[in-house]
Amino acid sequence: MDIAHIEWMMEVANTIADKERLDKTLLLPLVILHDVGYSDLQDPANANYYDKDIRKAHMEAGAHIAEKILTSIPYPQDKKEIIVHYVGIHDMWAYGEVNVYVNDPVLGTFKDLDYLWIYHPVGCAAIQKVLKKTNKEMLEHLKNETSPIGGKKPFSNDSTKKLREAYLYERERALSS
Repeated sequence: MDIAHIEWMMEVANTIADKERLDKTLLLPLVILHDVGYSDLQDPANANYYDKDIRKAHMEAGAHIAEKILTSIPYPQDKKEIIVHYVGIHDMWAYGEVNVYVNDPVLGTFKDLDYLWIYHPVGCAAIQKVLKKTNKEMLEHLKNETSPIGGKKPFSNDSTKKLREAYLYERERALSS
């Protein structure tokens, strides 16, 4: 699932970065590297992405791995530091820390896209399996799901908000049949 997740995010992030005039030299490496920390887990294929200890461990490991990767190539130091920081905090919404997403359009857009994976056909099927939900239950979950930062500012921009609406429509059709 992780490869499909990254491939989808890269495509969508590239398009949204253009529409929203975001810095691709930050957003795209973040998309590529954000979940690399799962590779340090004992059983990454069976990781429960909802377990907060696993989330924290993968962010910490991911920041170290991202730093090694970005240091091994000629990437601008200032951008490297930002990306490593982003990788190290990208799931902090799960701990109630949301201001960083509200105040940073790149990290906010990233958060939106990472979250929207649950609406993509592959992501939806994977999360449905983890949550052990029927099609009907999963559809209700998606309909009632709110952005990780909830009412404060559900989406970072109109592009990600419209993307959720389009994917929800598709999941309604697929899960209702």
